[in-house]
Amino acid sequence: MTTSEQKVVHRSQANHDLITIVINDISKQVAKDSNLEQIVNQLGLSENGYVFSINNHVVPGSEWTETLLVEGDRICLFQAIAGG
Repeated sequence: MTTSEQKVVHRSQANHDLITIVINDISKQVAKDSNLEQIVNQLGLSENGYVFSINNHVVPGSEWTETLLVEGDRICLFQAIAGG
């Protein structure tokens, strides 16, 4: 197998390890075994002050670690703002 063929095979295998999700209307590729907490960390967000919904269902912060993402998930990120 040539070097260029090896690169194509490697890229193909790597793509199988990724899924595409949509965060606030922006497509992003992430590891297929990612959970919501990992995405929060990748985005550099604090774990406080944000609300996430996946496919129109709010996910409580207590469930972020156990909430695995799948291909095509649509995530909406909302920042909580207090005021009067």
